[in-house]
Amino acid sequence: MFGFLKKAKSANTAPALPPLTAAQLRPRIKHVNYIKTLREAGVPPDQIPDHAPLCGDLLVTYAFDLPDSFIMATAPLLESAGIAREDAPRLARENLGSTLPRVSFQTSDGYGMAMTGGELEASLLVLNGLWKVVQEDISGELLVTVPRRNRLLMCDSAHGHAVDALRAQTLKFSRETQDQHCLSNQVMVRRDGAWSLFDAH
Repeated sequence: MFGFLKKAKSANTAPALPPLTAAQLRPRIKHVNYIKTLREAGVPPDQIPDHAPLCGDLLVTYAFDLPDSFIMATAPLLESAGIAREDAPRLARENLGSTLPRVSFQTSDGYGMAMTGGELEASLLVLNGLWKVVQEDISGELLVTVPRRNRLLMCDSAHGHAVDALRAQTLKFSRETQDQHCLSNQVMVRRDGAWSLFDAH
């Protein structure tokens, strides 16, 4: 069943869905090919995870986070948990923000990365309050990449060498392991409280 993705191997029979609640909802960043692949595989529309555009080739999807598994949030599952689809983005952001481990930033000369210790780095993109604070220490524009779900790289556009380092390290991380956790090499810029594609030319 495509709506239920186990973190560990399960038995041959599909497990019964546990009770789902709004407090379990979390954001998950995916590449657009994730949804495309499901559709091409013939997954019924009601089993396609609920999703929304983020920036460029990235989407925001949602999942119910359980102790030893997660369940991708489809429209029927959101309804079963009493969540209106229009409320899912806000609830997921609030839940992530309230349960997130401490975010640390390792930076030097305008370039660095964010770390959570829980493979949640890409999901940080949806936390608008976090980036508002980060921008206060940026001289130029805030640029970020998420080559993998556990890699969020960032730099200050005012440092030309930092932009080059961002691009180079992004490619390095994306090429290290080609698996389902790869996301995107695109460079995004924070403008007017949202992410957009960065074009330095």
